[in-house]
Amino acid sequence: MRPQILHLIDELKVGGAQTHVATMLREALRSFPQIRHRVISLFGDGATGDGLRGMGVEVLALDLRPYLAARRFFSASGVLRDIFLKEKPDIVEAHLTWSRLLGLYAAWRAGVPLRIGFEQGDIYFNSLKFRAANFIGQFFAHRIIVCSRALGEWVHRTHGVFRRRIAVFHNCVDTEKFRPAAGPEDIADFPRPECSTLFCAVGSLGRGVNKRVDVSIRAVAAARAGGADVGLVICGDGEQRPELERLAEDLGVSRSVVFLGTRGDVERVMRGCDAFCHAAPFEPFGIVCIEAMATGLPAIVPDAGGIVEAVDDGATGLVYNALDHEALADAMAKLHASPDLRRQMGASARKVAEERFSVRSYMRRLYAMYGIAEGRDS
Repeated sequence: MRPQILHLIDELKVGGAQTHVATMLREALRSFPQIRHRVISLFGDGATGDGLRGMGVEVLALDLRPYLAARRFFSASGVLRDIFLKEKPDIVEAHLTWSRLLGLYAAWRAGVPLRIGFEQGDIYFNSLKFRAANFIGQFFAHRIIVCSRALGEWVHRTHGVFRRRIAVFHNCVDTEKFRPAAGPEDIADFPRPECSTLFCAVGSLGRGVNKRVDVSIRAVAAARAGGADVGLVICGDGEQRPELERLAEDLGVSRSVVFLGTRGDVERVMRGCDAFCHAAPFEPFGIVCIEAMATGLPAIVPDAGGIVEAVDDGATGLVYNALDHEALADAMAKLHASPDLRRQMGASARKVAEERFSVRSYMRRLYAMYGIAEGRDS
């Protein structure tokens, strides 16, 4: 009998956790063909669901929001328990907050042999009730996997999750998809800002999950004021976009900062850039950083959160004081002034992405913990 893994996730919109699940499944289908997979979304469908179906993964999109609105949490968990009793999965993986809280309890009630929670850093779910729920929820999981040492400490300190239950697995990247350009055809066609050194930023422009793109825009203005001919392309969209566009205009850099909106070809955009920059004050890890590194870009990141664990300062990129746009501007100017340094760091970044963050090594380690051997029937 082929082992079955059910993957629970809160929703299927495009996001870091969704990207991570899709990357994991793509590799699992390649290297572990003996496993059956099914993805269950708690709160509806989305673009990630379409992508998973295109890979041949069965997706079930539920809508448990009415249960939560009525505070019928046990009823919502009962819906999942009934699915587990029918499917009889060997493993349940739960990604994001509600999937862990509802799904792992349901899996425990259904007697699922192995229950794994993934904590991607839902730092905005930080109320006392969520802290208490996460503390209790750990008892229904065999392990809680976190994407960085920094997040592991945050989970332990904030939610009271015992260190013995925590396993650190840095997020992974598909190094076949995210790779340096082999030729011009590998580079996306997009409006290029007026500059000689182009930086790329990627992330939501929403208010709930604020990536502080304003810091990157201010850094471009400061770097240009200092004589560095730098520019910025921003992949992402959200309600903050109009005010960020006004900020670029007010600072006189509207021709040096281009908003590309949501892109389905971020890797091809990255290949048309010279370096990557990030400004969020706390990232649990930051998948987009290792995606940029795998593409061969040096990365400039803040000295806070898990993202700093991906970058070797001075070797694969530069680390600056978080939220200090002048410090970010100095780092931009340094990479602008030395194309050779950019190329050296970019080559080192690619090598580190292959050695430390490849999805293949991630899945081998994860499934070894599950007791599943690569490419064999269990």
